[in-house]
Amino acid sequence: MLEVILLSVALAMDAMAVSIVNGIKYRNYTDKAMFLASFSFGLFQGLMPLLGYLVFSPFIPYIEKIDHWIVLIVLSAIGINMIKESFDKENIEERSQDFSFKILIYESIATAIDALSSGVALEAFPISPYLSCFLIFAITFVICLIAHRLGRRIALLLKDKATIMGGVILICLGIKTVLEHLGII
Repeated sequence: MLEVILLSVALAMDAMAVSIVNGIKYRNYTDKAMFLASFSFGLFQGLMPLLGYLVFSPFIPYIEKIDHWIVLIVLSAIGINMIKESFDKENIEERSQDFSFKILIYESIATAIDALSSGVALEAFPISPYLSCFLIFAITFVICLIAHRLGRRIALLLKDKATIMGGVILICLGIKTVLEHLGII
């Protein structure tokens, strides 16, 4: 069971980073939006290993060849857009309305796509693959709820510079993913 908990925490780290960034960027991020985003991140983190376990096991070697590039492209696009928006003259409160279901789905997929390959390991755990995936969901959900709140506090401290920092974090997260997959770090 400890292996599943450790895997859950490791898989949640990308979603946690994006949750902090969302808490920074979306100043009017409601509790409902934070709950929905945390649920979405947890759901995708929990479903991807299950999908890998049930369906994609034979294809994972092929998916692993490009998944890190997809993560880099999606997170960098969102990060670059955040940095660009930070230099616009419009009010930050108006920009914060940009959070949408579409962005949430992109972020959820981008942060969970590498979890697909962890589905192969589910059989090795001493508990059912379904319970393992539920634990991944639950742990990611809780971590992301906390991270959204942390991001909100950071935004209050850094004010306008928080959006730039959030964009840089997302770009760095995409680069880190590629460097890990290439074996550089």
